[in-house]
Parts: sequence; C-alpha cells; structure tokens
Amino acid sequence: MKKIALIATTLLVIACQKDQKGYSITANAAGFENGTVVYVNAISQSSRPIIIDSTTIQNEKFEIALPTPESNDFNYLTFKDIRGNVLFLAENNPIKITIYKDSMRSSVIEGGTENNLFSTYVNTLNKYNEEKAKLSNQHHVSSKLGETDKVLQISAKREELVKKENQFRKDLADKHSNSLVSIMALTDLLNLKIVTPQEAKTKLSTINDSLKTSRLGKNLELLINSAITVATQKNIDIGSPAEDFSAPAPNGKVLSLKESMGKVTIIDFWASWCKPCRIENPNVVKVYNKYHKKGLNIIGVSLDKKQDAWTQAIADDNLDWNHVSNLQFWQDPIAIAYGVRSIPATFILDEKGNIIAKNLRGPALEQKIAELLEQKSL
Repeated sequence: MKKIALIATTLLVIACQKDQKGYSITANAAGFENGTVVYVNAISQSSRPIIIDSTTIQNEKFEIALPTPESNDFNYLTFKDIRGNVLFLAENNPIKITIYKDSMRSSVIEGGTENNLFSTYVNTLNKYNEEKAKLSNQHHVSSKLGETDKVLQISAKREELVKKENQFRKDLADKHSNSLVSIMALTDLLNLKIVTPQEAKTKLSTINDSLKTSRLGKNLELLINSAITVATQKNIDIGSPAEDFSAPAPNGKVLSLKESMGKVTIIDFWASWCKPCRIENPNVVKVYNKYHKKGLNIIGVSLDKKQDAWTQAIADDNLDWNHVSNLQFWQDPIAIAYGVRSIPATFILDEKGNIIAKNLRGPALEQKIAELLEQKSL
C-alpha cells in the first residue's frame, strides 16, 4: 500500500508540474548591491508601462516566478534608483539573464526559442554596426589622406556589408514567421525602406495570426497602412487632376469616376455608421436637387463594411446619385488614394476633372456649387 501511495503521490506531483503555467527568471546581477529592487515591466496595448511584479537582489542574484504572458510582447527589467533596463521576450520558458550594472546593454539573455532568436538578431546587428563603424573611420582617414583608390575600396566593402545586413533581416523575417522577432525585423525593413509598404503587407499576411494581433503586430500594420497612404497619395491637392477610380455600385456593376462626371462633380466620402455624414446628407441632397439639372453630379464613396447597411442608408437618406464601395472600411483603396483620414470628406471637380475645392459643408458647399454653375449658365 505504501508503494502504491508513493507512486500516486509522484504522479500527482508530475501532473501538477505539467499544469503549471508561466515562466521564471533566474539572474546573475553583477555589481548590484543587496536589497536593490528589481521591477518586471510589461507594455500595454496603448504602449504604456505596467509593473507586473518585483523582487530584490541578494548576493548579486535574484529569482522570480511570473504568470503566463497575456500576449506576445517584450517585457523589461528596471532597477530602483538605477538608470537603464534589460529587454527580453515574455515566453513560457525559464529565462536566465546575466546583468551588468555598468553595462546593461551587454546583458546576456538565455531562454526559449524567442529569446534565443532575439539575442541572435540583436547580436548580429551589433556586429554589423561595429564593422560599419570601422569602415566609416577608415573611409574618413583615407579621404583625409587623399587615398582615392582606397576610399573606393572601403565604400564598396561597406555597401556589400549593408547588403548582407539587409539580407539577414529579410531571411530572419521569412524563416521565423511564427516569432515576434520577425515582426521586429519586418518593422526595421520597412523603416529603412528596404522593402516597400506593399511588400511588407504581403509578408505580414504570412505571419501567425496571434502575432498580428499583438501590440507590435498592430503597430506594424498601422505603419504599413500609413506608408501605403503616403505612397499612393496622388492628385489630392486643389489644382491637381483627380485620379480616376472604379468600384462596385450597389447593383454589383463596376462604376468609374469618369462615367459619373458632370459639369461639376462632387466626390463624397461617407459611411452609414458616420454620424456627421448622416447629419450632412440632407444638405448634400438639397444641393444636388437644386443644381443637378444645371450640371451637378455626385459620386458617393462609402467606407462601409456591410452591403445592407450601405444600401439602407442610401435609401433612408434619399441619396439619389451614383454610389460605389469596396466595403473595406478605412482600407478602401479609393479613400487611401485620396488621402482620406476622416469623413465626411468631399472633393469638388470641374468639367475637366481638376480639383477646385475640397471638404466644404453646409452653406459653404452650396455657395461654391452656385458660384460654379451659375457662372456656367450665364
């Protein structure tokens, strides 16, 4: 019976160990005084620091057990009354850290696959930076000495080194798509303009869904969308020709701006869920009814997500003009091309398709249309 009880107890302990979640940090803290408080910090989705837990250093060592990370993200250690921090990836694996008080950047982190990959990424980039710094110094000296051939050789070496560095980032992002470090690499590639916004978007689509919804993943998505907006913003200034576009109408047929042009044309960006748009709609209806026969046309571009909500709002507000929508919310390619970041937004075009005014509402809109069409009717 005692043997059976012993076996049962052992199995229970093993089972409990398997059920345990979270991770631990064991650290050697060289140069720190006894009693120094260590804080484990996380970063919220709004990028604000949160203290998770704390402990104290004794005999230049400390250990701390931490709960399961709520999301894929970086945590970092800070120390009371001491500047600097130690960055690491929160993952459900034991983490060992060697921390140097006088050089926290030189801290060594050993843990699961995420921290090991993070260390590889940081250490490799540091080596490239050291090599580039050496070559820059050599380039400076050779330039001063007038050693033209040597300057050219050093420039070629540095260019080749930069290519290898960039390729390292690309390879890491491709080969480790299930790691948060790939998000870091891809963000660096985009910021350094090594990949285009569209290329970054394509790569992001291959990354694990849980990483896309992480803080870094969401930040990267915003960065990509912002870069795409800047890259595709064309013809949105007054005096510029409007960029033609095509999109599905409510009946499913594709309709273009060119097909919707009048003597004066309003491109009206709106959505059924946009209260300011719905409040402005009666004024737009009034202007349209008054000036349509004189040559005013309107094409509405909706940032809706649902077909039913879009078409119902058109009917409810009596918007009796052409409408298109890709039903892609803020990712609508027409809105992006026109740099629309808030709605309602309007662009007024002349007969040749040039933008002559934008973002007019209420009496200002009617006044401008009257000015344009009353002149034409004289």
